[in-house]
Amino acid sequence: MTERERILCALSGVRPDRVAWVPRMEFWYRGKKHSNTLPSEFKDLTLPEVIEKLKVGWYANIPDWTDFDIEGGNLDFPLGILRSKSLPYDTILEGVDRRVSVSGTETTVEYFTPVGSIRTATILTEEMLQAGVSTSYITRHAIRKASDIDVVGYIFSHIKVVPALEGYLALRDQIGDKGIAVAFAGAGACPIHHVLRTLMPMEDFFFAMMENPEKIFRLAEQMEDYYQRIKVIAANSPAEVIIHGGNYDDSITYPPFFKEHILPSLRDYARTLHQKGKYLMTHTDGENQSLLPLYLESEFDIADSICPAPMTKSNFDEIYSAFSDRITIWGGIPAILLCRNSCSWDDFKGFIDDILNRFGHESHFVLGVSDMVTADAELDRLQYITDRVHAIS
Repeated sequence: MTERERILCALSGVRPDRVAWVPRMEFWYRGKKHSNTLPSEFKDLTLPEVIEKLKVGWYANIPDWTDFDIEGGNLDFPLGILRSKSLPYDTILEGVDRRVSVSGTETTVEYFTPVGSIRTATILTEEMLQAGVSTSYITRHAIRKASDIDVVGYIFSHIKVVPALEGYLALRDQIGDKGIAVAFAGAGACPIHHVLRTLMPMEDFFFAMMENPEKIFRLAEQMEDYYQRIKVIAANSPAEVIIHGGNYDDSITYPPFFKEHILPSLRDYARTLHQKGKYLMTHTDGENQSLLPLYLESEFDIADSICPAPMTKSNFDEIYSAFSDRITIWGGIPAILLCRNSCSWDDFKGFIDDILNRFGHESHFVLGVSDMVTADAELDRLQYITDRVHAIS
């Protein structure tokens, strides 16, 4: 079987000949490339060539946010507006003037609208580049005071979203049978989640929800059409799997918050996709323990980047059992196990041997590294996993 066939078997509940092994390699490659520390056998290779040489599947669940071909790239990242060649849609700001300035590692963007202006700022440091980071760190959020909410609402209510499948189709053709080209819808599961994870500092968001909830809910209403348009475009794309929402944590998107705001959005979109014969994936890379029952209620199909203990409170068996053959785990290997300074060889080997001995033929499981293979991961540990996976019979 090919890795693509193994993934599709896992999603449909059919046991593959062996588990698909699809680690997210872009951070490792980008960090090593930037610091000129790629192993000699990879120094002149592209990322697809490295994936081929490593004999692993091609992870294409989260787009490469450094890969864009439009002026300005991801300057609008602090608004939660993302761009990449492989997205199935283009996002165009209308009725907004934008002014950009750069000072050292910091980029400042000012947005001028008929209802006022806002300013965002991000940094991208040498340390971040060496780690393979693909997006800047927000140092000034879009919403810092109540009047900023009106400006952000204006921006989102004047966004134009249009289908743009060329890049997605090119990526799908390039991946071929090495994996699945997942179509990206949105980083937030719903507008309220978008505001929390991107537009405001976390503390400010929860204070605003207590003191000025009508303005937050009004903003969410203004963002809803934008969300609906990208979800419709993604649903109507040729993709078999759509990824939407992510970065949940049971202390931030705590169960009552998740149940009220995030669950209905995921469930409704899952039902829409299921009617089209498609799967819904969401990015579950945080602390998930008390959210596991709500994930089942959300009706999505794939939990991308599941990270068990020792990086979270839940062990792999607990998560696999909780999903009851209804949700496919994509992940399962905590990233620190690949790092020499974080985990001994014996502990690494024991974890890998155990999970492959018990789950190497199971359905609803795609083996990966959560959240990604980091730049300090050891090549010999990656190779050990690959050798063990390929030896499964």
